[in-house]
Amino acid sequence: MVAAVERNLQENDAQSDPPRREYQELWFALARKSWRSLAIVAVDREESASEITNALGEVARMLDERVSFFAPIDVLDYVSVAGIFSAANANFAADIPRPVKAPVRSIAILPPVVRNPLALKVATAADVMVICVEIGKTRLSAVRRTIELIGRDHVAGCVLIG
Repeated sequence: MVAAVERNLQENDAQSDPPRREYQELWFALARKSWRSLAIVAVDREESASEITNALGEVARMLDERVSFFAPIDVLDYVSVAGIFSAANANFAADIPRPVKAPVRSIAILPPVVRNPLALKVATAADVMVICVEIGKTRLSAVRRTIELIGRDHVAGCVLIG
């Protein structure tokens, strides 16, 4: 099954440390675009994408944004998450009247799309993608290949993890 978690400020303890400034800046850079679904794509290790996703979740909590996280754990889950992203994007593009309450934004943590074609399906269904690059570990050729597979127009940027 798809592991999904919805976070909301009212449900969380407000006494945690604020997220690092870099992740706050990333959230606001992504907020310049209109999006409901975000894919965090790892080039090497899925753990690097998880770190960024957790940090973005903290920023969302701080801003009282509603966010669902998807961490696909088997083959059928990738297809389900791609369907969820596609449906949310179709409603958004069709200009269906917006609810008073802000819609839930969805973030998916994806393994390297070079090794997992189903993860590629989810990545291309998302409104926005961020690629995770590990300093000193990720090869430039792997990053290029990932961008080629996803398509440059779908990539919002890369995040370097030290």
